[in-house]
Amino acid sequence: MRDRLDEVDVNILRLLMEDGRITNADIARKVGLSAPSVLQRVRKLEDLGVIRGYTVVVDPATLGYSLTVMAQISLALHQEQPIDRFVRAVQEIPEVQACYHVSGEFDYLLKIVVQDMKSYEALIKDRLSKIKGIGKIHSCFVLATAKEVHSLPLEDLP
Repeated sequence: MRDRLDEVDVNILRLLMEDGRITNADIARKVGLSAPSVLQRVRKLEDLGVIRGYTVVVDPATLGYSLTVMAQISLALHQEQPIDRFVRAVQEIPEVQACYHVSGEFDYLLKIVVQDMKSYEALIKDRLSKIKGIGKIHSCFVLATAKEVHSLPLEDLP
């Protein structure tokens, strides 16, 4: 991908990752292009799949989601059907913020946000443990967040 992006594209990406609400006119001033040229480059980045979408970063605690859990999931069977069933099921649970297929002692790592321990207990009991094929759930509770970024390091693109 690096061969398809020039330094201006990388600078545009950097600016958008810092502030997703920055205008094309402001980007244009900072990278030395016209606003229509910036718009054309941003659309190219979208078409290439480099930019997948735009979102706002919300503080979960301000909306009552004060507990973040990293749930390690082991599946009982490692066949296509149970794996697909699990992935489809977790996609339907809004409290699951991320689902990573990982290597090691467990198969999946879920990032879950809930209001409190009682809410997490209900999520486990009423939804997560009812997904057919789950062998084991191990929960790690986030005590504090020392770092959380939503941008990528662009200095050393491959």
